[in-house]
Amino acid sequence: MTDGRPTRCRRCRVYHRTVADEPTTTPRTGVFARWWRALTSARGFRWLAGVTVGMLWIIFPSGGFVRLSGSGLGCSDWPMCNAGGIVPANTYYAWIEFSNRLLSIIVVVVVLIAGVVAFKAVGSTRAMRIGALVAAIASIGQIPLGGITVLFDLHPLLVGSHFALSLVALAGGVVAFLEAADVVHGTTRTVSRGTAWLAVLWSAALSTVVVTGVLVTSSGPHSGDAYVIKRFWVLDTAMYVHLRAVIALLIVGVIVAWIIRGRRTDRGLMVPALLFIPVFIAQVIIGEVQWRNHLPWEVVLAHVTVAAAVWGLGVAIAWRLMHPLASGTPD
Repeated sequence: MTDGRPTRCRRCRVYHRTVADEPTTTPRTGVFARWWRALTSARGFRWLAGVTVGMLWIIFPSGGFVRLSGSGLGCSDWPMCNAGGIVPANTYYAWIEFSNRLLSIIVVVVVLIAGVVAFKAVGSTRAMRIGALVAAIASIGQIPLGGITVLFDLHPLLVGSHFALSLVALAGGVVAFLEAADVVHGTTRTVSRGTAWLAVLWSAALSTVVVTGVLVTSSGPHSGDAYVIKRFWVLDTAMYVHLRAVIALLIVGVIVAWIIRGRRTDRGLMVPALLFIPVFIAQVIIGEVQWRNHLPWEVVLAHVTVAAAVWGLGVAIAWRLMHPLASGTPD
């Protein structure tokens, strides 16, 4: 038959389809279909993961500017801005806070897209999917946490938790990007028990520096809104602990540099390691300048921004330490 229905061969007892029944093999050419194919390719997802990491980093100076400019309660309501209105009142502080909220929405959308695409991308790995998922969940968690922070008049611990959750999201995005880069380059890695302990030690030292830095901010002059200032802990004591944490990270960093000296062919490890050195030195210099100049908010903003870069590069080093190149695999 030729009307599009399957015909039967009585002798061989199998069905044959006519031309009308053959499924088309021509790929869909719609805009969405083309974008989807591009994003789910190995290079496409690496690009998307890179954009995600960039967006997750940008949110640090954006959120820092809100707090340091005293605009934390520029939008006194949540999820609206002022008096039930979405658009803020015509004030400097309201527009700063409102702009940060808009940027946060864009970041969440981008991270959610990356989280979905990670499960469909060519060569997707388990670590890639988990990293993208962690970034997406942490980014979504910022929405209610931001509301709680506003409702409790920017309590310093809630502000610090907001910052810490952003670090979790950035770490997930970095892992997803590193895995995507390995897929593009055809790099195979293993899990090394020999350097896993060093990766854990490095991660612990790096996390301690970040946490103590948050406590310093919580106990300093920029802990919240300019008109609703709360303090947590004592500034001098917090700074004393933070400085010791930085020294401990330096010591661990020397050990890391000594251990990885034989892995110079692993560009996936050496690039973030070499970038970490000047960025960390810049962070130390900025920290010293801000402390000796009584914490001017402009310098503190630079410190927050560079701190996010230090964290992202540090996470990349830890991940690569734990996953060296497989034997005979070119980088």
